Amino acid sequence: MFSRIFAVFMCIVSMLTAPLSQLFAEMELKIELSNGNYESPYIVRPLEEITVNGVSIDEYCVVTSDSTEGSLYFNAAKTLNNEFHKACGKELAITEEAAEKCFIISATLTDTDSFNLKVENGNIYITGSTKTGISRGIAAFADEVLLISEGTFNFEDGYEYNKTFTDFVTYEQFGAVGDGKTDDFEAIVKTHEYANENDFAVFANETATYYIGGANKTAYIKTDTDWSTARFIIDDTNVEKIGAWVFNIAPSESSYSITDKVTPLKIDATNIGTTLPGKSLVVLTDSNVKRYIRKGANQNSGSSQADVILVDENGNISPDTPLIWDFNAITGATAYPIDTEVLTVKGGRFTTIANGAPSEYNYYTRGIQVRRSNTVIDGIYHDVINEGETGAPYSAFVSLSCCADVTVKNGTFTGHKKYSTIGSAGTSVSMGTYDIGAATAVNASFINCKQTNDITDGDYWGIAGTNYCKNLMYDGCAFSRFDAHQGVLNATIKNSVLGHHGIKLIGMGTALIENTTVLSDSFVDLRADYGSTWNGELIIRNCKFYPTGVKNNIVNAENSEDHDFGYTCYLPQRVEIDGFFVRSVGMNFVFSMVNSKHLTSFYDAEYPVVPPQEITVNNFSDLLFGQISVSMNKAIFKTQISS
Repeated sequence: MFSRIFAVFMCIVSMLTAPLSQLFAEMELKIELSNGNYESPYIVRPLEEITVNGVSIDEYCVVTSDSTEGSLYFNAAKTLNNEFHKACGKELAITEEAAEKCFIISATLTDTDSFNLKVENGNIYITGSTKTGISRGIAAFADEVLLISEGTFNFEDGYEYNKTFTDFVTYEQFGAVGDGKTDDFEAIVKTHEYANENDFAVFANETATYYIGGANKTAYIKTDTDWSTARFIIDDTNVEKIGAWVFNIAPSESSYSITDKVTPLKIDATNIGTTLPGKSLVVLTDSNVKRYIRKGANQNSGSSQADVILVDENGNISPDTPLIWDFNAITGATAYPIDTEVLTVKGGRFTTIANGAPSEYNYYTRGIQVRRSNTVIDGIYHDVINEGETGAPYSAFVSLSCCADVTVKNGTFTGHKKYSTIGSAGTSVSMGTYDIGAATAVNASFINCKQTNDITDGDYWGIAGTNYCKNLMYDGCAFSRFDAHQGVLNATIKNSVLGHHGIKLIGMGTALIENTTVLSDSFVDLRADYGSTWNGELIIRNCKFYPTGVKNNIVNAENSEDHDFGYTCYLPQRVEIDGFFVRSVGMNFVFSMVNSKHLTSFYDAEYPVVPPQEITVNNFSDLLFGQISVSMNKAIFKTQISS
């Protein structure tokens, strides 16, 4: 009898203490987030361990002859740590003192283009060149050896890695000073011009700080570029043209019009009716039809119907990028040839000195525009300083436009300070300002990226915004939000943490969210200004939700059903939730109150929302009872939860 009473008592205690343990865990998370540079704990790493002759690198340190911030040797030590962290999540102490077990970054080879790593007597000796640097060689070793290994990587005595860099030019060869004060913009532009003409890579000096002033120039990148640990200061306080990109990663062939060759297309078309010289990304427009007729403070009259597809040389449309509209007329069709070889841009620590301009809708584009397909941007770091009382918004620091198969990985970005102005409806609105952007881009991936500031701090705008994209993916990211403004076909978010703006979606296809934590008002917010429409599947697996508001809605959707958005609005037709924890003690709903006026079956909606056809929930839990309902809006939701 006593044992039964004791068991009941312990059960009650566990029920009471479980919420407290969750709350303490949340407090620890908040502290970690407030420090910025928060990394997703869900990142999947290639290695479980790195050893030297079987001994874990936990027992090792990095010995460098100069631990001064920004020096060649200290940069190399930090790069080594960064690569170890990417590989297995570990970092080593950096010291100038001799040690028994160490990675030794030794004297440079001043007149060579070589890098050497060798293992002797249980120590690893790393030697580079003042010309090509040391960090560049470490990164090459990581890419070519460390990051493609699995399980345990072991440095054995006698192991040696050598790398010789060839066919490159430097900014200094064209007059760059790299002192952080002299304007090096012209030298940077000329360097890339020469590299593009002669098919040379471009190397930055690893200890340089390149100052880029406000001249109306753009450096076009058409060859591999390695900025390594070099620093760049982009000064936006006195800019000649706010719409001029600093860098443009450009395709090898120019786009061209095929408007007169493409006939009207139905949504199920598999061929555009004409051949092309090679595989291309094609952007179609019908200016006779308006879509995305926005509602609210930033209301507008819509945008011309547009779509982006991948097309082969025979005119066949890729099944991965099907048409999403009928095109009864085509008023514009542009083909963007796809480069088949991968171009890589690596490294670089960029600091933007904020514009300080009046807080009006005058977008600055002083960053990196990616117009080339098959591009990888690896390890870029961007910070923003001197944001004052006023500021004009930014379209993005890295912007993907009219391109396919682009990967941005291991990047660090910064959320911009939020400024307000008067919107199109005559009321005060916060201006969207971004560090990441994408428009008419397909197969775009952001992998293992994070931001410098607190992803839950509402003083900073959501870090990303996209339009007219297909097959967008976050994997291993810690950002303030994922956002699709004017539609996305297929969105994948996995192994990530999203902050105060959460996951904002409009579009169709499959939205797959797994192994992801969201700290926002709702787990998924179907944007009300575009009708809260998602015509397709919503699949949520093994996720956590920390509500920041008073409601515990997994999906927030609002549609008064009296506005024409330029399309029929759908709620996700199939919802699958399997493995979901919400840190709450209140009532939990799959969907919010979509239309507070639509309370009976007799409601006459002018533009009715199409409700879900199937809702499945398994393995749902919260702080106490783990109960969940479909919605308080029972007149709209006829489908009940199945498990």
